[in-house]
Amino acid sequence: MSSVKEQPIGKCCVCSQGWIIVVKEISSQKYFVYCDECEIEWDHPEDFISNQKGTRFKYGFITEASKQEVFDIGWSKYIDQTMLQ
Repeated sequence: MSSVKEQPIGKCCVCSQGWIIVVKEISSQKYFVYCDECEIEWDHPEDFISNQKGTRFKYGFITEASKQEVFDIGWSKYIDQTMLQ
């Protein structure tokens, strides 16, 4: 996936290299957060923030969520505004 990183939640606590971003599975339209480097995924931003164990390969093909989608699902409060500067 070519990540635009428009909706960063934070830096990955697993690989310390990737960005955690809000994405959407194309087939199901389900939103979750995902590391664009090591591909670890969490069902909800709170799961990532609270250091719950992530998964890999639970979801299929993805696309980055738009700013409007992130706002509509109520996850805009998780976006790290300092990473957007």
